[in-house]
Amino acid sequence: MSSQRSLRTILLGLLAGFLSAPTGLLLAYVVGVIVTAFKTREVLTTLLVAGSFLPLMLIFVLLLPTLLISIIVGLALGIASGFDRRLLIPIGILVGLILGEITLSVILPAIVVPQPDDFTSIVSDYRLSALFGSVLGTIAAVFYRWMSRTPK
Repeated sequence: MSSQRSLRTILLGLLAGFLSAPTGLLLAYVVGVIVTAFKTREVLTTLLVAGSFLPLMLIFVLLLPTLLISIIVGLALGIASGFDRRLLIPIGILVGLILGEITLSVILPAIVVPQPDDFTSIVSDYRLSALFGSVLGTIAAVFYRWMSRTPK
């Protein structure tokens, strides 16, 4: 019975990770459009970025790292849920922060060499990668807590 419960928690963690990846990318898209609008203060430029550049960069540059971060955070949450449910969100934040730093600030720049002011250099900034990983971890933890609630 215990192995079925642990398999269930790990699978719920994986599902939470899979759900947090598109949610995190959608949130990154919305924030990217808002930042572009404030920086340029031009409607046409914002619409061009929102309709072409930003979705392509999120798909080509951030999709695989986001999936990797989210799935590993989900697995960590599934494993950690057996210990204490109150620590799920802090664990999600911490694991997401660490994986965001490693994936986006170390591995991604080694694969795609960032040029000044390009998308890769923005994403690989250690503050933004830590923030993005923390947000992904939080989203995964919230999804996990929501899915693993016991019915009354």
